[in-house]
Amino acid sequence: MRPYEALAEVYDRWTAGNDYAGWAAHLRGAFAELEPEARLLDVCCGTGKLTALLEGQGFRVTGVDASQAMLKEAAAALPPGTPLHRVGLGTAGPAEELASRVGPAAHDAAVCTFDSVNYFLGEGLLRLFEQVAGALRPGGLFVFDVNTRRKLEDVFGDSHYGDDLGDFAYVWRNRYDPAARTVRFLITLFTRDGAHYRKGEEEHLQQWYTHEEITSAAREAGFTVESVTDDYTNRPATPDTLRETWTLRRAGGG
Repeated sequence: MRPYEALAEVYDRWTAGNDYAGWAAHLRGAFAELEPEARLLDVCCGTGKLTALLEGQGFRVTGVDASQAMLKEAAAALPPGTPLHRVGLGTAGPAEELASRVGPAAHDAAVCTFDSVNYFLGEGLLRLFEQVAGALRPGGLFVFDVNTRRKLEDVFGDSHYGDDLGDFAYVWRNRYDPAARTVRFLITLFTRDGAHYRKGEEEHLQQWYTHEEITSAAREAGFTVESVTDDYTNRPATPDTLRETWTLRRAGGG
């Protein structure tokens, strides 16, 4: 199956431990300069958990994702009228595709959370940045996080684990490729279906990037780097950081 097709229906229970409230609080501070009801773009919005929190802060949020199954969950959970779009982003379509769907230069800020950026491999990173840049007004902000090399090598690595959570169970196996700087996740999911369980399998692939690579792609897409911090805090990132939070600004805002 494509990533998140099987996971979508259990995703919110699986990620119940995520600190969405903490992420939203950090973003509220990062976007303190914005006017009330500013327009935000939630890139790779998934089931819309963060989208809802940002809407609760008064922002007008548009969600985009490549997974139809995840967007279906988001549509059921979010207030009626929340704009949601299926867009391939860095993996398919022309660079202007996102802007054509949500409006060119129509948003004051964008976010991309929970290591979604690591899924954009190779040139996909630049394509993602270009598409987000096209949807932001000059001077607009883009905040995203990435799993670091230490996370992919030392935490994921060649590990495997699993759990039984009642109505579903899973086995998660990781394979690290040091030459490609990628981790391949093979996820086997068993979801209760009446008296039986349905089996689904998904394969995910993440890549880590150096600071130089991210900075170069950001500049080529028309961004400047404002900060790189440790996991939605104001502490500078260090070699021990597992998740970095980057803040970029679209050029041309004076």
